[in-house]
Amino acid sequence: MTPHAVVDARTSNGIQVVRICGEVDLTNAIEVREAISRIASHDVPAILVDLTETTYLDSSGIAMLFKLAERLNERRQQLRLVVPPTSPLQAALNLTNLPQTIRVQPTVD
Repeated sequence: MTPHAVVDARTSNGIQVVRICGEVDLTNAIEVREAISRIASHDVPAILVDLTETTYLDSSGIAMLFKLAERLNERRQQLRLVVPPTSPLQAALNLTNLPQTIRVQPTVD
């Protein structure tokens, strides 16, 4: 998909799960957001972005998540994130107060 990240999707129990594997940074954040927007179904109430296998997320990646949440909100869809408690991404997400805006859960289930 991009030089540093792979994005794929599946639907489970009426919720689309989009998985990002690899790194999201300034070099590919826009491409990752566009890939998610392309594959995100308009027919589900929520998109769950699984960051379990995301190894790096810089400020561009965090901004990408906020912008994605705005786009989905315009389509009357909710963005939720999967970030395990032991993930190195937790500190950056908490520092930016992202969990106060976008629901974060520890697992896909």
